[in-house]
Amino acid sequence: MGEFTLLDHLRSMAQQNGNEQRVQVNQRLLIDKMLARYSSDFVVFRELIQNSDDAKATSFHFEITCEPLRPPVTSAKTKITLTSKELTAQNESLLMSNTVLKFHNSRITQLRMVNNGIVFDETDWKRVASIAEGNTNVESVGQFGVGFFTVFSYCDEPIITSGNEYMAFVWRDDISLTTYRCQLPIEQQSNQTSIILKMKTEYILITEANTDSSESRVKLAKNTTKGTTEKETVPSIDFNQLKTYCAKVLSFTKYINEISVKINGDMVFNVKKTKVLIPSAQGKAQFKKQSSVHSILNLNRFEESEQTFSITNGPSLTLRHIAVDAAVTINEKLHSQIQHTMKKRLPSNIQIQILYASNDLIASRRSQTPPIDTDPNAEILNSLIPLKFENGRVTPSGLIFVGLGTHQTTGFGMHAFSHLIPTIERENIDLQDAYISIWNTELLMSIGQIARLIYDRTMLTDFNKSQKLIDDYEISLISYSFQSSVPDGKIGKAIIEGFFVLKNDVFLPTQQKPSDKCLTLVPSTTAFLARSKRIHKFLSLPLIPFQLVDSSFIRTLEKWALINIADRSIIEKKLFSSILSKDELIELIQWLFSEDVADKLYAKRILLIISFNDPCSHCNIKFGTIQYYDALNTPSMLPLPSNTLPRDITAVFSKDQLENQLSLIPLKLIDLVNSYCKGDMSRLISDPKLNPYFLSFVSTCLSQINKQQLTQIKQLLSKCVCIPTTKGMKIPRESFIPSELTSPELPVVLLNIIQTDTDNNEQLSQDLENPVTLAFLKQIGCRMFNIHALDDNRVGSDRFPDLKKLIRLLIKERDNMIEEDFSELKVKKIFRGTTLEGTEETKQLYIPSELHFPSVAATLGWCTLPIIDWLDINPQSSEYAFLKEIGVQEMPDLQKVLERITQEHTEKQQKQTSNAQYEISLTLKFFAEKFKQYYLKSWKKDSHGEYPFLPSYSPGKTIDECNKNNVILCAAKHVFTAVNPLFPSLLPEVVKLFQRHFDILSLGIEGRPTLKQAFNAMMERKNDLLTEQSASRIFAYLNTIELPNEAFKREISQFCFIPLHDNSNGTKLVKPSEVFIRANVTSSKATIANVDNFVSRGLIDYVDFGVDANAFLKNMGVCNYPRPSDLAGLLIQRQAAYFANINSNQDLLNKKCLFYMDCLRRLAYYVDGSNELNFEPLNTRLRTNAWCLGYQTVVDANGTNEKILKIVKPNEIYLEDNSVYSMQLHPLLPPNKELEKLYEHFGARWLSKCVKESPKILGKSFPSERATKLKKHIQERFPMLFVNNRGEPLPNRDEKNWELLRKTLSVYEVDAIKVSLVFEDKVHPLNQEYSSSCHMECNNKEVILYIRKDATSLRYRDIANKLATFVLKKPEEHVQNIRDKLELSIEELKREGIPVERLLENTPDIPKLDRMTELVKEHPVEPVIQHPIGPVMQHPVGPLIEQPSTPVVEKKPGFVQMILGFLFGRGRNNHVHPVNSTPLNTNTKMSMEDENTESTPTTNLDNANKSTEQNNRIPSITGVGGDSIEYDYSIKAPPNMPNFKTKVGAVEAQLPEILKGQSYKHPQLTQLAHTETKISTSCEEIPAIKMIRTKHIFHSIPLYIEDGVKLTDRMLDHAKQLSHLLRCLATHVFKADVKNLHIFRDIKTDRIAFNFGGAIFFNLRYFEQVYADELEPLLQQLSSSKPMIHTIVNFYFMVYCHELSHNIAKGHDEAFVQCIERVAVRFMTDKDMLLEHFSFKDSMKNLN
Repeated sequence: MGEFTLLDHLRSMAQQNGNEQRVQVNQRLLIDKMLARYSSDFVVFRELIQNSDDAKATSFHFEITCEPLRPPVTSAKTKITLTSKELTAQNESLLMSNTVLKFHNSRITQLRMVNNGIVFDETDWKRVASIAEGNTNVESVGQFGVGFFTVFSYCDEPIITSGNEYMAFVWRDDISLTTYRCQLPIEQQSNQTSIILKMKTEYILITEANTDSSESRVKLAKNTTKGTTEKETVPSIDFNQLKTYCAKVLSFTKYINEISVKINGDMVFNVKKTKVLIPSAQGKAQFKKQSSVHSILNLNRFEESEQTFSITNGPSLTLRHIAVDAAVTINEKLHSQIQHTMKKRLPSNIQIQILYASNDLIASRRSQTPPIDTDPNAEILNSLIPLKFENGRVTPSGLIFVGLGTHQTTGFGMHAFSHLIPTIERENIDLQDAYISIWNTELLMSIGQIARLIYDRTMLTDFNKSQKLIDDYEISLISYSFQSSVPDGKIGKAIIEGFFVLKNDVFLPTQQKPSDKCLTLVPSTTAFLARSKRIHKFLSLPLIPFQLVDSSFIRTLEKWALINIADRSIIEKKLFSSILSKDELIELIQWLFSEDVADKLYAKRILLIISFNDPCSHCNIKFGTIQYYDALNTPSMLPLPSNTLPRDITAVFSKDQLENQLSLIPLKLIDLVNSYCKGDMSRLISDPKLNPYFLSFVSTCLSQINKQQLTQIKQLLSKCVCIPTTKGMKIPRESFIPSELTSPELPVVLLNIIQTDTDNNEQLSQDLENPVTLAFLKQIGCRMFNIHALDDNRVGSDRFPDLKKLIRLLIKERDNMIEEDFSELKVKKIFRGTTLEGTEETKQLYIPSELHFPSVAATLGWCTLPIIDWLDINPQSSEYAFLKEIGVQEMPDLQKVLERITQEHTEKQQKQTSNAQYEISLTLKFFAEKFKQYYLKSWKKDSHGEYPFLPSYSPGKTIDECNKNNVILCAAKHVFTAVNPLFPSLLPEVVKLFQRHFDILSLGIEGRPTLKQAFNAMMERKNDLLTEQSASRIFAYLNTIELPNEAFKREISQFCFIPLHDNSNGTKLVKPSEVFIRANVTSSKATIANVDNFVSRGLIDYVDFGVDANAFLKNMGVCNYPRPSDLAGLLIQRQAAYFANINSNQDLLNKKCLFYMDCLRRLAYYVDGSNELNFEPLNTRLRTNAWCLGYQTVVDANGTNEKILKIVKPNEIYLEDNSVYSMQLHPLLPPNKELEKLYEHFGARWLSKCVKESPKILGKSFPSERATKLKKHIQERFPMLFVNNRGEPLPNRDEKNWELLRKTLSVYEVDAIKVSLVFEDKVHPLNQEYSSSCHMECNNKEVILYIRKDATSLRYRDIANKLATFVLKKPEEHVQNIRDKLELSIEELKREGIPVERLLENTPDIPKLDRMTELVKEHPVEPVIQHPIGPVMQHPVGPLIEQPSTPVVEKKPGFVQMILGFLFGRGRNNHVHPVNSTPLNTNTKMSMEDENTESTPTTNLDNANKSTEQNNRIPSITGVGGDSIEYDYSIKAPPNMPNFKTKVGAVEAQLPEILKGQSYKHPQLTQLAHTETKISTSCEEIPAIKMIRTKHIFHSIPLYIEDGVKLTDRMLDHAKQLSHLLRCLATHVFKADVKNLHIFRDIKTDRIAFNFGGAIFFNLRYFEQVYADELEPLLQQLSSSKPMIHTIVNFYFMVYCHELSHNIAKGHDEAFVQCIERVAVRFMTDKDMLLEHFSFKDSMKNLN
């Protein structure tokens, strides 16, 4: 306010005492600058015509006054130079021909514009004399009041006459403009208004045609003093362009309908406008009132007319004119804003007008070819058309009219006019002003609306009269060819948006079917657009004609998503329901395989669904059923199969298109025959007219097909009734070819048969109609020989015909037999047979295949074998060959031979004595000799391997044990060549016999069985074979066969086949998973496998069948000890029987309990590292069955505590997490802490979660100072208690309880709190000494915290527990965190990384800075107490740890600090407590105190070692590096720039001290609870731990274990691996003494390593849990290139560097960081060299 008062004072002083000087306006410059904005063509005429139209003038006249012509004049446009001598003659000629030409190149001296509008009133006179006054008439176009001043571009001092007065403008001092208004003389007074302009500069009038601009420059000759002629450039006015402008002006004038031009009084141009109304449309095209897009206007009336523009003594032009009256309903707020800008209100009603060309005019102009000499007046009228016609192409050229025309296009083929508000120069629409742009945009969108109305009326009226062709619609859409408007594209966008704002569809011309010639109007939402011309030739959809597809209007519809696109899915859907004609199908196929599609999968899918009409068959065919095309050129009278493409369609496409594109295959003769014989055309083959054509065509084509097709055709025709005979249509085998032997009674073929294929017969076939060859008829089965005649054939008078004559007769007739005759001969019983015995009874008729030649029966001595009754037949004769051809056998059938062998074996066994050698039968020898030549194929084809015919021994262990006299016959599939205990073995002499003639493997006989065969044979007789004695021999044999694969092992794992003694001293068969084989282990491996059989029996059973048999069982999956899943199953299944009936033997019970606990520990070991126990159904069994060993303390009647062991389900065990509960409640607990995680995994519950405390307040509650302080303390820290470090609420926070606690907490003291424990539905009173120090209650209005009066100090853990339980649904994991935030000081919380300021910044009522100061004051940092830590090694570097002096300043950690943080950092709170340390040799007992009191940790070792270590004392373990809590709070000055060379030298100088260390030789190592400093300022609590040295030393490195750790084989293996790595690092990298290294195994601390006075200890448990499992597959690999090995070596290299650095730097301060950096860099190269050859392969060698 003071600043504004000063300004007012200064202004007042200036007005009182200052020198006054008025602001001067240079009106000349002002007008000139205004005129610079009005630079368009004929701007003066435009403004004056607009003013005349606003004055409601009906006519406007230009009167130009010119001076007489003066020579010479040169026009820049016409380039005509006229000399003064030529000028007169030429003018005279021009005046005779055309009046106007005489004024060409004349100097314009004056312009006079006259209109007959309303004369000026007083307001008009005042306004015209003011600049920027503006026209307040809302109906007028004028807005800014400066348009009139454009006349100053022609004239300095214009004169206006109107009615009885006039006004003259006069300049004063060329700066200010003055007007003089005066009365006109009576003779000059009129009802007209005139503007008289005396030209201030020289203008030339150009009247010749073909000029380029309205104001061009011409050059006039000018005489100089030297007598030369120069040309001066002067402006000009082009008369022809002026005429064009005048005609265009009339387009939308409201009142003016005539404009004329006079030159020196002569009328040289006159244009008039007349209007004829068109009756309103009715029906759907009738106009309906509607609102504009944003309801600013109401379109009330629609008027259509024809406007005719005519030039006097010239042409005329008629355009369609639309006028729409609209009421303005603009929002008043918006109206006020526009009024503020325009200085006048908008009219209440406006008119929107559109001018466009009719379709007839467009058609005529487009078809016209312009003549060479065009009429200038015609060109003037053509410029009014809002379209451009160039070379038959029509483009839109509509303009926006603001009163008069502008250069702004509409973007389509119509002129538009309305009450648009222009820019100041009136050359464009104002879309910049935020409020005016709303008005203008609404008008533009309304223009689009009206254009849409015109479109709809045109479509619904003109084209409903008759159906139109495509050209008609193409013309009608030309005016709606939307494109971008120029220069402002927003204009056209607004018009287009208005055009499409209506919700109803746009009507479009469409072609419903490809065959339609006329088009149909449909809504755009049902019309489709396809840009491929081929689509229009096959798709029956309402498609936009292809000629219209690329029109601008259709493209706009597509852009606006108002038309459907006939995409592939639409086409596919339509084609699915369409029936295509032949031509449409051809077009579709050509489209599918054109570049428009280029998708073979789509084309294939379309072809599968389409159907077409075949004009030949007059039926619809689904193209998907078409498989063939006619490549045979079948006769046209033969119909093609239905799955063959019609001939006329096939002819259109090439072979490549048919096969590669349409995927059709050529129609083969077999396909044609198959269709006629078996398909849908089978009825046609019986047609007497078609049948000869068919058979003749097939007969002709037989020579062109292969043998396989020929066979198929013969088979088809042979079964088809297709042969015309004298007895009707017959199948071929019932038809007889005409010959001399053919009986007339038989069905004789009635076809034109050609005997042979000679040249003469080819000529004969051409003469015959449908000829058929004799060979073809015989091939398909027509007969020439009647075999049934043999039934009546008798030779001689014997009972049977003469065999020899019969055979010779058949040989003679062989050529006339068809295949069926010959086949029938093979099965006909007409041949006489006999045997070697030759009795009358054996002679009878046989079919040929039942007979043998006599020679084979004689060879085998087979008297009963049927033979041909021609004992002396010559094997070389034709009769022998014929008999062999029809089936008489040279060798007996294989099955008969095998039966004969069996018969001979039986006969010999009956005759053979007991001591006689087994003799191989004659037939078996014959079988061996002929097998390869005659019987091999039959053996492979038929299943003779199951027939027992091979002489074999019974199963035996050796060949000597076989019973040679008891030879049995075995099948080939069940016998082997080698003797074995499970299968018969082939006689050695039989093996030799077979091997002489063929490979014995041809019979399928192997040397020995496969493992699966042998095992199956064993299982078939397992009850008889498998005893403890025989199993050893059988298993040993099975071990010699082959190694089993995994699938076989899985298969037999479910079989019981291993003999085992049961409890009843009997033998039972068990599975491989139920027994175990002891491993050859050393005494150091105290595993389950070492336990005595007597103890383990019944739970884990061991077997031993000998080395070989045991090897087989191991291969079958028998383990040395159970896998986790097997062990779990055994515990569940056998625990009851295992502990049954041993109560009397306490020693055995104890051993079994210990053994059972060992089993449970093994399960506990695997519960984390393996998912094997989580698989179903084992997981469910472990949860629901009793197998957990637990103990329960029971108090007997004498008050003695007794521990009772029980086997129960997991959910019956309670895990101890509260010693008070366990002492009070005596629940069932695990016998060992190691089993807690195992039991919890399968359902055991923590004791604290199963006990409910029921507190009771004793005495009265009362306020106290301590309660008040506690409440204040909780409220101050409340904002950070239940949030994480990001300020986000803790999970499962109860917001309602949190808010209630924040607002209503009260704290009181009480006398006492009595607590009862509810456990297993029983109430147990809790001793007072174990009760909580506080209790919380809530009554929905207030939260009250009670604290016990007798509690000497606050227990923040109890308080945190109550708060967390009230606010959090799962409080357990957050109690410690809340306790820390209550108990620790602000500085301690900051050091823990908690953002205290940010969490407390929203605390109410106390400002942030003041509150933090108060809290810091309230909880000051306790001073650090320094304690002696015994002898500390001296080093030459001097002290590296500075004493604390000032608060710490946080520093960003360096690289090594980040590494150390990664290796040894912790994620939870690190508590800070002062620690006292005592020398190692003290012997102080630890005391238990209240948890709120600070304890003093001590170190306790065995006193027996005092004397040996007096001179070499080692300080107690206090953390990594052995450091006590020494915090570095000092602010160090910035160090100087380092000298790196000096640093490197310092490292080398310190190396002896860094690498110096000592071995720890004490048998025990005890560490008390304390804190250790971490990097920077963080600290960590280290729990107490007691470790004992074991007897194990690996690679010279001893192993220590924490009390309670039970060593396993797996632990010892891991210790070897870690020791090997540490030894390699010490020896090859650091060159340090290995004796300084030690390994320890703890239970649950999180320490990786520590330095104990130079003795470095590494945690084995960290190595086990992090690296051991991933390292196991790599142990036997020599390569060190594995990433895992690199990771392990690099990690322990950094740990080793860390601990070595503690030899000279005790704390984790900056000096330590610098030291570890130097050490790591110093030994990095040696470490990399070690990595090149390092591996864990030798780690299992125990090098001491």
